[in-house]
This record gives sequence, structure tokens and C-alpha cells, in this order.
Amino acid sequence: MSALAHWLTPHESNNQRAKLLHPSSVALVIGIFLSLQIFVTSFSARYPTILGFAAQIAPSEVIRLTNVERASKGLPALKSDPLLTAAAARKAGDMIARDYWAHVSPVGTQPWFFISEAGYSYRYAGENLARDFSDPASVVKAWMNSPSHRDNLLSNRYQDIGIAVIDGRLTGHDTTLVVQMFGTKLTAGVTSDVTDTASFTVDAAPAEVAVPAIAGIQVPVTNQFDLTKYFSIGVLSVFLIILGVDMYVVSQQKLVRWTSKSLAHFVFLACLIVAAITIVRGKII
Repeated sequence: MSALAHWLTPHESNNQRAKLLHPSSVALVIGIFLSLQIFVTSFSARYPTILGFAAQIAPSEVIRLTNVERASKGLPALKSDPLLTAAAARKAGDMIARDYWAHVSPVGTQPWFFISEAGYSYRYAGENLARDFSDPASVVKAWMNSPSHRDNLLSNRYQDIGIAVIDGRLTGHDTTLVVQMFGTKLTAGVTSDVTDTASFTVDAAPAEVAVPAIAGIQVPVTNQFDLTKYFSIGVLSVFLIILGVDMYVVSQQKLVRWTSKSLAHFVFLACLIVAAITIVRGKII
């Protein structure tokens, strides 16, 4: 019990500061944290079926959250369209096959080609892309925080939506891709003239380039995003609790100690917070 008190609470044996809050202990924890990051990255690269990227982003939830945002602005809900869904899946597969992260492929294929190829004749069409996110809410939030993506998501021109979520290796990194496609059919009863839509030139993908199938992707045992995130949150929580206990005991017992202030500990906690935010933050275009 005395050993536990030595590490977790202010005591005579630790100069009235929990041993875990001493600079040497903080440095050790930082070292362990960085070592774990390196290990997770290396292990994931070597054994992607054990520690990889598991898509935990349900397309139906992305659609629901999109419609929640639209409803908050008084806009009608978008309907899930199987043709737009197929187009989104084809676009996601093309990005993996050609190894690019952009709206337009390296050979000039634009998003609208995949929509037309799926059999969806559109009056209006739009696309949002996201990668490296671990949950639907953070994807939709990122799109809403971007003016151009927000304009797509809240456009009153669109009536239909299609979502594809796939795991794969892109530009040298394992990732989860989210493709969101919007559309309004050419036959839809809207008053705006079709010429309001910009004109696009699209090229078909060469026949020799095989787009990977969306079904049958092996889901890894665990997700490296979540593993690192939960470890960061766990360490952060432990230090917050111990620091709070330390400050309370010192205040209640009016202890006088010859030691550094808590600035170093708050800096450490800030670094963990930044790390946790970085882990859950993906990219959008």
C-alpha cells in the first residue's frame, strides 16, 4: 500500500508529489507512448489482417447524419439511390486501383463518369470524399466544417445520395475511404434548366485496369486508429486523475514542497490531447 501511495499521492517519500508526476516518470511515459506508436505502425504494415483498418463507418449512418444536417436547415431528406451507391463504390475502387486521392483520376476521369456509367442520368451531381476517419459523425462534421463540402451536403438541388466505404491501401498507407455522391435525375421534376449544370468532359478507365471488388475485404482483428486512440485517452485520464488528487491533497493539507510547478505536466497532457485529436482527424477533399 505504501508503494502505491508513493506512486500515486503526495507523500514524504516522494517530496510531497506523486512519483508518477515527477519529470523522470513523465519522460518514461512519453517514451513508452512514442514506442507504442512506432510499434503499432510497424506491426500494422507487417500484419494488416491483425492490426489494420476496419471500416466502422456505416453508409446508412452517414446518410442519416447528412439528412439530420439538412433537416436542421429546413431541407428535404435525400433518398438512398442504388445507382449512386454503385457509382460511389466504383469511384472508391478506382482510387485504390490507380492509387490516387483526388476528385479527378490521373488519367482525367472525373466523378461524373462513374455516375453515368452506373446508369444514373443526372441533371445535377456532386461528390464529397473523406479518408482516415474512424466514425460516421466525424466524417459528416468535417464536411460540414468545409464551405465547399457543406454546400454540396446542404444543396437544395440534390434529391438522391449514394455512399461507399471501403478499406484499402492508398498512397502507401492503409486507410478507409468514404465516397459520398449526390444527384438529381434528369427526369426529376425540377424547374431549373439543365444548362444550369456545368459541362464536364469525362474519359472511361482503360479496360486493362482492374478495379478491386468492394465485397470480400478481410476485416482485421482490431483497428490501429482505435488502439492508439484508446491508449492515449487512458493515459490522459490516469494523469488527469493523479494530478487532480495531487492538487487536492496539497491544498487540503497546505503542504509546502520544494519541487517544480505543474506546468510540465499540463504540457504533457496537452501533447496527449493533440495526439488524440490527430488520431481521429481524417482528410477530406
